[in-house]
Amino acid sequence: MSTQQDHGPDTIPAATELHGPVNDFHGAHGHIIEGLHAMEKLPELAEALDRARHIAHATLTLFDKVVHEHHADEEQELFVHVQKSCRDVREGHRVQELVARLAADHRRIEKMWVKVRPAVAATAQGRVHGVPDFRAEVAKLVELYLEHAQLEEEVFLPLADAILGRDANHMAALDVALHLRHAPPTRGAYV
Repeated sequence: MSTQQDHGPDTIPAATELHGPVNDFHGAHGHIIEGLHAMEKLPELAEALDRARHIAHATLTLFDKVVHEHHADEEQELFVHVQKSCRDVREGHRVQELVARLAADHRRIEKMWVKVRPAVAATAQGRVHGVPDFRAEVAKLVELYLEHAQLEEEVFLPLADAILGRDANHMAALDVALHLRHAPPTRGAYV
């Protein structure tokens, strides 16, 4: 009965006494096996890189198009219509304070985006070598935007709804203004 030791896939059985040039080959596979185990991680890493590129492309679209247009809609339409619809000085002052804070947030967010954008663009192109670590900037940008969104959602929008809701014409005027901002240009229209 022969006794055979169970060697796992990561181990190379110890050689009994090898001689001459054959002995030179002993242990040469260790480096190759390390490389093979590193290669085993490639599909997962490639998937992570593909996901990072996808998220980076989506982030570029989000900030360059969606966030930019959203800020413009708010500042050029929503804020203006709410300010025009205030009934008294106290209400107008409160709205002005909130509008100033929200618009200042927009500028800070946009400024932070300008700093982060090159790293996001490089990631979208799959160029991560040489890109400085931008985790802290991303965390700061996300934190600022979440605070901004909370203030807007919980304080400004309910106030705006109450102010514009007092007069159906004011709400309708905002609706028309927003529709016109996003309507495609009419063919043959004179400008």
